[in-house]
Amino acid sequence: MIISLIIPTRERADYLKESLQTGLQIEDDQFELIVSDNASNDHTREVANEINDNRFKYINTGERISMRQNFEFALQHCSGDYVIYIGDDDCILPGQFRFLRQILEQHRPDSLSWDRPTYGWPVNGYGKRTGSLKFQRNSLYGEVETVDSDHSRQQLLDCNLGALGPKPAIYHGCISRQFLRSIETEDGICFASSNPDVYVTYQAVLRNAHALHVAHPFTLNGYSPVSTGGAHHAYKAGDPRCKPAQMFQQENKQDFLCDAIGYAVTVPHAFFSTLETIREISPQQIERPDYRAWYHYVLNSARPGDHETAKKLSDQMAEYAEKTGTQTELAEADDASVAVAGKIKKYSQRIEKLRTMMHRKRITAAIDGKNNALTAALTYDRVLGEDYAGILDGSRSRNLCWKSAMQRTRQSQFVARAA
Repeated sequence: MIISLIIPTRERADYLKESLQTGLQIEDDQFELIVSDNASNDHTREVANEINDNRFKYINTGERISMRQNFEFALQHCSGDYVIYIGDDDCILPGQFRFLRQILEQHRPDSLSWDRPTYGWPVNGYGKRTGSLKFQRNSLYGEVETVDSDHSRQQLLDCNLGALGPKPAIYHGCISRQFLRSIETEDGICFASSNPDVYVTYQAVLRNAHALHVAHPFTLNGYSPVSTGGAHHAYKAGDPRCKPAQMFQQENKQDFLCDAIGYAVTVPHAFFSTLETIREISPQQIERPDYRAWYHYVLNSARPGDHETAKKLSDQMAEYAEKTGTQTELAEADDASVAVAGKIKKYSQRIEKLRTMMHRKRITAAIDGKNNALTAALTYDRVLGEDYAGILDGSRSRNLCWKSAMQRTRQSQFVARAA
């Protein structure tokens, strides 16, 4: 069974170089690592040319295309029975990979998702607590659990995303080739939305895919000044650091596919548009969502004081409401009960966060004066050790594994070496 790790990239060679090394550390001859270069103008190709590993493949789109198209392009060039996508400033945990394979081979799910810690690249003037790693007890050494697909489906339709629970994922998650084929359009397109990762997640939820989840990491979610997500959220309009997000939006507009509610201007808008795109193109009828809740979610997603974005959202939702005959739901979207429900949900999430603070530890990701995705992956693997084998075979308790991991974080002789 081949497992493919795909890294779409665009002009982030210095980050990609370290991210690639985490995949190359994996000791598995049924593993392939693919870089799909979106016509970069930097030294990405040179980074790829330095790699001498028959499991590695470098492909280039030849011209600048949208993220959706790059995801599609990469999928066409991989041979995995299971597929994982990560970003070019993210990393995979090579020491935990054998456990990922063990779960897939034993259960053969449509999808496997996992808890994913974050790692912030230590760049001056960017982010908080960058260069360090957080270990949290409730996100480590969890048993394999089956996702309640009926519950997830209903929460998605109700726009109760905070209660959605573990979700199938292809980005920092694993999806079977068989399932990906099942969602192809008549034109053979697998990713039929400008948000390819969200699209696959929602397809899996709405189709009641056989989804598994483990509260144990197999990847780290990196964030850096060049991250598209960070550029979307961290800076005000006009800040030059918004460039990755602006390029992302421009490329989406050049894509021949367009989502049901146009080009998203906020993340909630993107989520809603992805859901409606699936409902629009699905050969099977999908239940009607709670439009009132979804409209409320989208209309309140503009930054305070960003009147231009708020106006765009208002106009697009009004146009879509007219198209779908949901003007009444749109008019009711500002109902106080909707807002109160959202506040209650956020409050409960804060309480849960405070509860988990009692059982967590943060340490540096630095090794030998270096601090990057590779040192972060090696550090995390060193702390996790081989204990997850005991969880999978039932020979060790989660509490005992956690205690062992915390002992390893305190070892003064901790000197993991980067390759």
